[in-house]
Amino acid sequence: MKRSVALVTFIALGLVFSWRGSYADENRAAANAGSGAKTQQEQIDELKQMIEENQRQNQELQKRLEQLESERTGEKMKLEELKAKEEEKGAVSDLTNFLKSIKPGLYIDTSYEFNFNNPKSSNNQLRIFDTEHNAFNINLAQIYLERIPTIEGGYANLVGFRVKLDFGEDTDVFHARGLGGDEFDLQEAFIHVLAPVGKGLDIYVGKFVTLAGAEVIESKDNFNFSRSLLFGFAIPFTHTGIRLHYAAAPLDFTIGVNNGWDVVKDNNKGKTVEARIGLTYGIFSIGVVDYVGPEQDNSDSHFRNLIDVVASITPTKKLNLVANFDYGIEQKVTNPDLGLVDKRVSWWGIAGYIVYDLSDVVRLVLRGEYFDDRNGVRTVSSIATPISGTTVPGGKKYWELTPTLQLKPFARYKPFDNFIVRLEYRHDQANKDVFEKSNGDLRKFQDTIAAEFMYYFGY
Repeated sequence: MKRSVALVTFIALGLVFSWRGSYADENRAAANAGSGAKTQQEQIDELKQMIEENQRQNQELQKRLEQLESERTGEKMKLEELKAKEEEKGAVSDLTNFLKSIKPGLYIDTSYEFNFNNPKSSNNQLRIFDTEHNAFNINLAQIYLERIPTIEGGYANLVGFRVKLDFGEDTDVFHARGLGGDEFDLQEAFIHVLAPVGKGLDIYVGKFVTLAGAEVIESKDNFNFSRSLLFGFAIPFTHTGIRLHYAAAPLDFTIGVNNGWDVVKDNNKGKTVEARIGLTYGIFSIGVVDYVGPEQDNSDSHFRNLIDVVASITPTKKLNLVANFDYGIEQKVTNPDLGLVDKRVSWWGIAGYIVYDLSDVVRLVLRGEYFDDRNGVRTVSSIATPISGTTVPGGKKYWELTPTLQLKPFARYKPFDNFIVRLEYRHDQANKDVFEKSNGDLRKFQDTIAAEFMYYFGY
């Protein structure tokens, strides 16, 4: 009986504990269910917050992007402005560099001449520039601009030029037909291209001075004040055309084609060919020039040919010896005043110079020359003819002797070191009477003195 009661009690206790555990589990499940519903809401709220936060951030990012885009646009505009300024600055810089590369120069030459023959016409015979007796003259005032091309620094530096604007009494003598006159001349105006061939091929196109002769138009680059007979009567002054020059030491070569002697506008349909070969070796140098082509008006077949040779030797730093030889011929020349009808004419001459520098202040020069104008064509028909209206027979031979004292009083004081004074005596002699006297008669000689004053810079 006791055992049955105990068993019933044990079973009853087991059922109670089982019910309580089940009840506890249900309560925990309900509690857990309530807790899970709250977390999901919170998650929804959090997601909403995240979405709102993302939207806010997107808006901020959009604003930032717009700001960056605006800044980028501003920077781009600034860069474009800076680029434009740099390009403008570069253009200004290029122009500045170009202007800096141009070499300017100025040259003034004045003189006084006196002829002891006291010619009635007040003209010095057989002279080139110094034709006025007992007169002060503005011989030449020159403005010079040059840009020398170089193979360094890019293609733009391969192009240069030279321009010489001349004013004064000398221009009436050397100006080319078709340009200049009335005491003005465009002596030189050419484009200079340095083609990158070997050490550089010089190409000149335009108007330039002749290759021939030991003397030039500018007195400052000569040894004497008065010009030689060869300079005035044997050779041309200028040409208009194209010229090529190439140097391959010790030789240099020049070849070109032009309109002819001292003409800008060609006076016929033919062209003149020029050629030169030069050699420089130590203290010795020599250049041989040839000009050939038709020079007569409206004639393409009557050729003129000139051979010119200039040689120099410098035995010491103070002594320079120079020689110049010219020989010219021309076909079918007609000149009624000289009795020439389709006549082949010729001329030749030789000149020598002794130049000695006593110091950088004092230079002594002696020039002597002989000129044979056997037909009279070069001297009588020249613009520097002996006497206007006077017929002088051909077959004349001339010689002259000219000592010159040159002083550079400010040689040690820049910028006046290029001030030059020359004092000159000259004796001219002919085999026939061609020099005018005070009564108008002619004689075989002429003596003159002259003083010259020059200044230049930039050359």
